[in-house]
Amino acid sequence: MNTVSHIKEGSDPILLVGGTDPSGAGLQVDWLVTHALGVEASSIVTAVTSQNANRVFDCGVLASKQFKLQLEAIETQTFSAIKIGMLGNEKIIKELTRFLVFQQERGIEQAIIIDPVLTTSSGGELLNNEGITCLMTDLLPLSTLITPNLDELARLTKLPVSNSAEIQIAAEKLLTWGAKSVLVKGGHASDKTFSTDLFVSQSSCFSLQGTRWQDKKNVRGTGCALATAITTLLSKGYCLRDTIVLSKTILSQGIRCAQEIGGQWKLQLKHSKYNDLVDIELQDFPVLHTSNDKCSQPRFLSCGSKSLGIYPVVDSVEWIKKLVPLGIETIQLRIKTDQSGGITAVDIEQQIKEAITICSQYKVRLFINDHWELATKLGAYGIHLGQEDLEKLKKKDLQRISDAKCRLGLSTHSFFEVARAHALKPSYIALGPIFATTSKDMPWIPQGVSAVKMWVDLLGDTYPLVAIGGINIERAQALKSVGVGSVAMITAITEADDYEQATKELLSL
Repeated sequence: MNTVSHIKEGSDPILLVGGTDPSGAGLQVDWLVTHALGVEASSIVTAVTSQNANRVFDCGVLASKQFKLQLEAIETQTFSAIKIGMLGNEKIIKELTRFLVFQQERGIEQAIIIDPVLTTSSGGELLNNEGITCLMTDLLPLSTLITPNLDELARLTKLPVSNSAEIQIAAEKLLTWGAKSVLVKGGHASDKTFSTDLFVSQSSCFSLQGTRWQDKKNVRGTGCALATAITTLLSKGYCLRDTIVLSKTILSQGIRCAQEIGGQWKLQLKHSKYNDLVDIELQDFPVLHTSNDKCSQPRFLSCGSKSLGIYPVVDSVEWIKKLVPLGIETIQLRIKTDQSGGITAVDIEQQIKEAITICSQYKVRLFINDHWELATKLGAYGIHLGQEDLEKLKKKDLQRISDAKCRLGLSTHSFFEVARAHALKPSYIALGPIFATTSKDMPWIPQGVSAVKMWVDLLGDTYPLVAIGGINIERAQALKSVGVGSVAMITAITEADDYEQATKELLSL
């Protein structure tokens, strides 16, 4: 289950394992990322390399005894996550494997992210075939995630990776060899416009497409930065899918804002006005495609305004009759068949038809929840879908919604789901739960007002945004102050002692 988490207070530091690089990659860029994201980190050095963007002068791999002594010095410490970069040889891999197994035997749960550094960008070899074999047999089964680029994926699996189908087959091969999940970095692909990464696990598969910044071709350490960002955000409590979306965003920003310093392009990360992220911008935010929607998407009509106002969600046409005369401009009819008390398909169709008639009379935007086929058949203004409902639809179904001139609203609860919605370009995006709610069983941690402010800054110029979840009059006032254009509510109206007065107070905002 994909849940949104808040930053962990007082979380353990992370451990960085890798080589130093005088030209700015390796551990040097790892420290840059952890500093930008506000996480304490310890480091273990595997190699002191002598290299730049053009060549490797010396790999500088440490003796296994030196590496082992570093591990022994920290073996009683606790780390929330471990990022593994350059390893150098099989002896170091053996020592690291023993250390990780010892950590597990101590009962320590920690994410382990492997960035398999096999060669440099200039083509120099940093891990030989014996080391690769040891990595695959000993270390890979301990990992939470491995993040190869295309060249590394081909070398690890000995499979071709010339197109998307071959890349997915090779990534899934790593799963059969013990990896829990794989993120294939697309920076080495031939696409000149976008950089597309592929994530696969036993239960999930999606791609993330971001802009390729052509004027920043030689930024060093981008693969290191991505893996370290993922490790850092996992230590903060974000789920894996959210960390991947956020890390892709952070890397895009770092490349876009890179500066040439001393003849070398350097990543630049903006420190955040939020507690646990760099300042993210929509131009850096990726679009996310699942296996069902990789093709280009239909276009959905606009709602005509960035502010949808007070947005009641009701379960019957009777409530629509009560509320639309009061001045409501947007409303949703949510008839849940599993809670309908024996209501028939004919009854549902009749309610939707009647609701459309009433809302057309009052020029109210009516969104039908879930029953998209009836909504398109009957000419509803719009359709609202949750993520589970969206997963059931195919591209041809979305095209039918577009062809019927129905607007599309989507529920989101996390960075992963917002990136998915952003790929579909809906008519509006709903954000929730903002506060704890009793009207629906919600597995996600409430996001709070500060998260809504972040979403407004990121998405507010592109989409109408609707905040939902546990909202009453006081909370609606707080949300208005951060600039969200709409608040959806259920019980604040339907369970009010005086629904008319409650609605009028909300409308007065």
